[in-house]
Amino acid sequence: MNPVENALISIRPGYAEAIFTGSKTVELRRRIPPITKGTRLWIYVTKPVGAVLGVAEVKEIVAGTPAEIWERCNGNTGIDRSEFDRYFDASVSAFGLILANVRKGLPASMETLKELRPGFHPPQVMTRLTDAEAESLKQHVFRP
Repeated sequence: MNPVENALISIRPGYAEAIFTGSKTVELRRRIPPITKGTRLWIYVTKPVGAVLGVAEVKEIVAGTPAEIWERCNGNTGIDRSEFDRYFDASVSAFGLILANVRKGLPASMETLKELRPGFHPPQVMTRLTDAEAESLKQHVFRP
């Protein structure tokens, strides 16, 4: 599979806010699709928000065991060790998406997302976006 340049990622409201305020600079995942450094992650904030609120760039992707990822990223994950251990319980691999150039904008609602992609449903992990979809999101989220 080819790496994506734009992807939509689902993040819970508290974690998304921590990303937007800069207190969380690493997004943890048990699995990820083939993305690369430089991928733009459009941040879909899950219910009760239910909208895309911003974008971040993947500065680096770190992979390893959960213990290795905790050792490398723990101060930037926005969670404590017990929450980390619960999330990665029974996982043999872990990923940390190191985020940069985070920008928060105006909400792009579910209605807007369904206009961009008929039948849109928020992804469980991530979904690819076409360049046209990303450009349209940019116009909605960062409109003047």
